[in-house]
Amino acid sequence: MLARVPIIAVSGMSTVRLQLFGTTRGDTMSKRSGSIRVITILAVVLLLCFSAVALASCGSSSSGSLSKSKQDSLQKTLDAQMAKYKVPGAIVGMWFSEQGTWVVGSGKGDKSTGAAPNTSDKVRIGSITKTFTATAVLQLVDQKKISLDDKLSKYEPQVPDGDGITIRQLLNMTSGLFNYTDDQAFWNEFIKDPSAVWPPQKMVDIATSHPAVFPPGQQYMYCNTNFVLLGMIIENVTGKTAGEVITTGIIDKLGLKNTSFPTSTQIPAPYMHGYWPAKGQPTGSGNLADISIYSPSPFWTAGGMIGNLDDLKIWAQALSSGKLLSKEMHAEQVTFAAPNTPSYGLGVMGGAGKFVGHSGEVPGYNSSMYYFTSSKSTSIVLINRYPSSIEGVADTINGELIKVMAPTPAASNPQ
Repeated sequence: MLARVPIIAVSGMSTVRLQLFGTTRGDTMSKRSGSIRVITILAVVLLLCFSAVALASCGSSSSGSLSKSKQDSLQKTLDAQMAKYKVPGAIVGMWFSEQGTWVVGSGKGDKSTGAAPNTSDKVRIGSITKTFTATAVLQLVDQKKISLDDKLSKYEPQVPDGDGITIRQLLNMTSGLFNYTDDQAFWNEFIKDPSAVWPPQKMVDIATSHPAVFPPGQQYMYCNTNFVLLGMIIENVTGKTAGEVITTGIIDKLGLKNTSFPTSTQIPAPYMHGYWPAKGQPTGSGNLADISIYSPSPFWTAGGMIGNLDDLKIWAQALSSGKLLSKEMHAEQVTFAAPNTPSYGLGVMGGAGKFVGHSGEVPGYNSSMYYFTSSKSTSIVLINRYPSSIEGVADTINGELIKVMAPTPAASNPQ
C-alpha cells in the first residue's frame, strides 16, 4: 500500500478527478490524464439531481425531519456504500430546503474502541482548504493589495517563468506548473516521517524540479503547487502567516469554532480517527492502520485544515453566497471558465450557477461538500478512509445519497 500512495488521485493530495458521483473515473495509475479532469458529466448529474430537489421543494409548506422511510433508505444506501468501499466511519449532513434534514454518524469513528463517530467530531478536510485559501486571496484583491492579473514573479520570483503565470491562473488551475504531489520522492519522504515539518518552499522546489506541463492559461490541470504558492503570496503581501489571515478573515468572522489551520500534528478532540491501508496491503484492502496524527505542513494551504460538519455547512453557504467578498469578487470566484472544464472556478468546484463547493482527500480522510443554490440545499459527506479502491469515495457516496433524496431516471442515468 505504501508504494501506491503516490499514485492516488486526491482532491487535497495527488492527481484529482472531478468525475464525481458515480461517473467514470480514469486509471488511478495515470497522473497526467487523471489530473486533467473531465467534469461535464459531474455537472449534468448534479444539475439533474438538484433540479428534482428544487421541484420537490416547490409548493411545500412545511419543513423538518425526513420521513422514516426516507431516512431508512438513506441509511441503507450509506451502509451499502461504506461496505463496498470498506469505509470504517462516516459523518453525513443533508439539509434539503423544505424537504427535511438528515444528520448521522455511522460506522466506527475509532476502530480501536468501536465507537461510532459523533456528528460534531472534527476531521481533516483536505482540499476544502482550497476554498478558504482562495477566498483569502480574493479578499486581498478586494482590499486592493493584489490583482488577479498580477504575475507570480512579482511575489515569488524564484519560480521559473513566473512572469507568465498570473494569480488568476493559480486559482483556476491553469498555471501549467507540475503538481508536487505527483512526485514519488515526495510521498516516500512523507511516509518515512509523517510528523516532519515541510516549509512551503520545499514543495515548490519539488514542483519546479520538473518541467512545466503546459504553457500558462492553455489547459486545466488540478495542481496543489498552485495553492501552496497562493499561501506564500498571502504571507508575502500581509506579513502574517497564512493561517492567521484565514483565521481572522474567514474563520473568526463566521464563528467557525471547530475549524482551524493547524500547525501541529494533533487534531483537537473530539475527532474521527482517519485510516489508510496497513503497510504492505493493497489500496482497496480492508486491513487499515490509523493515520490520524501527522504534520499538515506538506499539504498546508492546499489541504491542511481541520473542520467539522456544522462548520462546513456554515462555510458552504457563505462560500456559495459570497458572504465575505464583494459582489465583483464573488462573481469572479464562481465563474467556471478554465480551458477544458466548465466546473472549476477560483478555488471552487461547481457548475452553471447551480452548485458550489469542493471535495478533499488527505491521508486518512475524504470529504465532499456542496451547496445547491437553486434548492438552497447542502449535502456533506465526511469519511475516515483514504486511499480506497477508487478515487472520490466521499463524492461517490454523496451522489448516491442525493439520488435517494431526489430519485429520477435522468439523475440515475444522465447519459
